[in-house]
This record gives sequence, C-alpha cells and structure tokens, in this order.
Amino acid sequence: MSNSKNFVPQGASSLWPFKVGTSRAYSGPPWNAHLLLGLGLAQAILGLQPTEPRESWRLLPRDLLAKLMHKEGAGKVHPSRAFVVSLIRKGETILDVGCGAGAGYEGFAGAGFGSLYTGVDSSEPSIEIARELYPDGDFRLGNATALVPQFGPASFDVVNVRHVLDHLPDFEPAMEQAISISRRLAVFVFFLTPRRLPFGVRKLDPGFNRPAFYTYIYSRPAINHFLMKAGMHWRWYDNLGVSRAGWFANEMNSALVVCRNPLGL
Repeated sequence: MSNSKNFVPQGASSLWPFKVGTSRAYSGPPWNAHLLLGLGLAQAILGLQPTEPRESWRLLPRDLLAKLMHKEGAGKVHPSRAFVVSLIRKGETILDVGCGAGAGYEGFAGAGFGSLYTGVDSSEPSIEIARELYPDGDFRLGNATALVPQFGPASFDVVNVRHVLDHLPDFEPAMEQAISISRRLAVFVFFLTPRRLPFGVRKLDPGFNRPAFYTYIYSRPAINHFLMKAGMHWRWYDNLGVSRAGWFANEMNSALVVCRNPLGL
C-alpha cells in the first residue's frame, strides 16, 4: 500500500493544484483557461457532472486514429509505456485495455510479449486499424466496463489500462473490472494525474476536449479509499514522462499498480 495521497504539479499550489500556461504545457492555454477550471470545479461541487458514457472515438477519421498515440513521443518510446513493460514477468499474459490502433503492442512485442498480448478497445475503427498495422497481434472489440463477461475472472496475469479512466464518467466500474480479471497486477496509467482536489470533490473536468470527450482529473484520496475498501494493495508512480494532455499544468503521466497480494508489487 502506498502512502502517496497527494500530487501537486511543479509550480502549483496544494490548495489549487493547477498551474496554467507553463513552459512545459503541451499547448498554449485558451483565453478562458481559468474560467474553464472554475466551471469544472463549480459543476463538481454542485453535482452537475455528466454520468452517462460519451464515446466519440469511433467517429474520428481513420487517418487520425491511425496516427493517434503513435506520434510525437507518445508511442512505444514514452517512459510510461516502458514502465509498464518493466513490470511484466517472463511468460505472463497481458490484456491491454483501450489499445486503440495498437500503439502499445509495439512495446510489448519488442520486449518479447507479442504472443502473450491481447488488446481490447470499444472503437471498431481503431481495432480494424490495429489488425491492419499489426497482423500478428490479437485485437478484440470490447468495453472497459464489461471485461469480466467477455474474458472471465482472473484471465490475464497483467491488465494494462492506459489513458482510459481519464475519459470515463467514473473510475470505479472499469477499475473493478480490470482488477477482477487480473491474476497478479492491474496497472492504470493516467495522463491527467489524480491528486487531492479542492473542497474534496471526486473528479474535475478541466475543460480539455470538451464536449467531445470526458477528460476528468480524479481525486487520488477517493481512489485510495476505493482500493482500501476492496482490500487491495497498491502503489503510485508519478512523473512517468510528459503528458500531451493540454495547457493547464506541468502534467506528467502517472501509474497506479494494484494487486491482491503485496508480494505481487
């Protein structure tokens, strides 16, 4: 179990953990950046955030899906991908949840886990592209919130859920499913690092990519509480490579590694 309950990006404040328009930001902030963050916080406090799925990936152009997460250092060379690969033991099977067009497969296959890899994504076009780009890979259509019905409990040694929870209206259903089908580890990689949020809110929409997708920053204490109630053991790893998320902070990728047995970590 990790004692890490807080995360504050470099230069931000623990009271308001967002630093707008820094030199490390992926893109420049819009003129209304502070207003967007304020609106997100107000919606969280008033309980006005959406609760239904909002998936637009299958509507994106095929050429964009084929390039997404393969370019600008976000592909197999990204430190957070190498970190996940380093956790896998020889002969272990891998489920890559939210595999998209297969960018993660390159890293796993390059480390010798290609034949032990299965990728799953809810976007039909992304799965089609992944099969075209990596014909040796096993890519399937599926949903992060319905993994147990599709694969069965404890069906993979390591379950990798990369950049998925940030896009969901709540972290619990997908996290519970990933943990249920993992035999040793469930790894959750965030591009919006969970942190202690103002006024104890559970999640905050910073206004990035609104309204096409959810882009939530979740409360790290809320995630820790959920895992503690479930009897899990976990550890947070921060600063795993620069995030391409947006303009609002010195964002870095982070990973949460969860297992039932502390010896698995």
